[in-house]
Amino acid sequence: MAQIAANPWLFTNADQASTFALTSIANNGESLLVTSAAHGFAVGSSGQAISLQGSGIGAFAGGYRVLTVPSATTVLLQNQFKNRGLAGTGATGNMLTAAYLGGSVRAEQILWNNPTAATTVLLTDAFGNTIWNPTSGAAGTVGPYTYGKVYWINNGLVISALPNGSIQITVN
Repeated sequence: MAQIAANPWLFTNADQASTFALTSIANNGESLLVTSAAHGFAVGSSGQAISLQGSGIGAFAGGYRVLTVPSATTVLLQNQFKNRGLAGTGATGNMLTAAYLGGSVRAEQILWNNPTAATTVLLTDAFGNTIWNPTSGAAGTVGPYTYGKVYWINNGLVISALPNGSIQITVN
């Protein structure tokens, strides 16, 4: 499981985001009711960090905290931007589990440990913008890179793809 209480942060493939297709978003002012494919969160649970991403989400893209889980296909999210318009059925995009939601942090270095050939790592912010996207090389090689220096993590962190190995992020 993700370790962000200590420095450096450490993520394994178990921390790769779970992705659930959205079917609707209802703006209730203080909260957003999101309907999705079966998500697996415990009914009544709260506190999970969520990212809404995709071209059909519009102004609702970004990071949220789950207030409660009313059912196996709905989550109630804290609506920090209450002035957004209404959305209805047909919202297209995804709800992803987020590794970090919080203030801006400076990643002094990012290290991908133990990559295997022909795999990709993708770290995004809560809006779906790429933070880091190294790719291993052709079969039998590793490259172009597994190490990066100085990246800003401004709008949360989603481990969108981490099929193997681990990611270590030293933050300042």
